[in-house]
Amino acid sequence: MKSVYVYLNGGLGNQMFQYATARALALRTGAELVVDTRSGFVRDFQYHRSYELNYLPIQARVATKLERLPIWFFRAENKLRRHELNLIQQRLYGNFLVETQRRFHKEIIHYRHPAATWLVGYWQSPLYFQDCADTLCAELMPPQPTQQRFLEIGQLLRETESVALGIRLYEESATPSAHAMDGLIKTVTEVNAAIARLLTLQPDAKVFLFCTHRSPNLSELNLPDSTVFLTPDDGYEGTIETLWLLAQCKHHIFTNSSYYWWGAWLSKVLYLSTNQPQHIYAADNFINQHGLCAEWKKF
Repeated sequence: MKSVYVYLNGGLGNQMFQYATARALALRTGAELVVDTRSGFVRDFQYHRSYELNYLPIQARVATKLERLPIWFFRAENKLRRHELNLIQQRLYGNFLVETQRRFHKEIIHYRHPAATWLVGYWQSPLYFQDCADTLCAELMPPQPTQQRFLEIGQLLRETESVALGIRLYEESATPSAHAMDGLIKTVTEVNAAIARLLTLQPDAKVFLFCTHRSPNLSELNLPDSTVFLTPDDGYEGTIETLWLLAQCKHHIFTNSSYYWWGAWLSKVLYLSTNQPQHIYAADNFINQHGLCAEWKKF
């Protein structure tokens, strides 16, 4: 049986992109999807990420210890080859689709090789899985939380013209600019301009601010007095539970973060059938410039 193996690493948002691209490839080729839940995390000493897709209703089998050997052979061999730049790299122990550049590689869509295939990269573009969007919405939608405070906020998000304002500061990184296209980080002025534009279109909007913590930098934002802070410091912890809240929001403004990207993308499921306008403003400094949906507005 053909198998598609996906090398998972990074935070939840990146893992979701990796899964979505691999799942779409498996569906197109009639292959079994196998997720490597360990190799990409054992040496993550800086961010201490861990496998998180097990909290979502994904459809994949977890790789065995023996099945994980090819990715370790591949990484060791690539050090000797000094990082081969080919997208499709064939080895005796399998084929590897490697994201050598952070852009959309259309070859992935047409790939039909029968051998065991590994995906190695971030794959942060909806173009890889837009033909499987309905399936992935079901498999990546977080379950409803059990905590009462999350359920109450979720109801408020659905009953109002809610705006999820997602701010990613990358303060845990030694070089936050490394996570932005050309190192250009969004300024407070640019974020405030996006907030003003959305509030002009939706004057009765209610802003809900999402961030990893209550950073002093957030005080520089021009926020309505009614803004609700949904950060861990405010009692809203848990990446899966917070992603569920993001998906309940109707409108979105977010800086370069794959996690907030998924919150906006998943929210379309709830609001597509309402025929009500949905405003989504996404930062234009994502490293993968093919990463934003065509209908989203950039700032």
